[in-house]
Amino acid sequence: MEPWPENLPRQVEIDAAGDVALTAPQAAALLGVALPAFLADLRAGHVYSVVERGEGEDAGRLRLTLRRRARQCRLLVEAATGRVLGGG
Repeated sequence: MEPWPENLPRQVEIDAAGDVALTAPQAAALLGVALPAFLADLRAGHVYSVVERGEGEDAGRLRLTLRRRARQCRLLVEAATGRVLGGG
């Protein structure tokens, strides 16, 4: 079994709309950037996220894609619990 990546959370919050809700420190760590730089880019509109809901075999899962400039990170999350299934 491979070790769990240090910057990958094991659990995330699922908000009332059923979307993944990350804190700024979580998002910055996932993208490998210092928090002040992440917050500056967030304010400038250089941070984007997309949540996709699984269908068919993937029903009950969410895929979060988080982008900042040329960097991106994806998380696969169990929709009911917020448990992170994987990412990269």
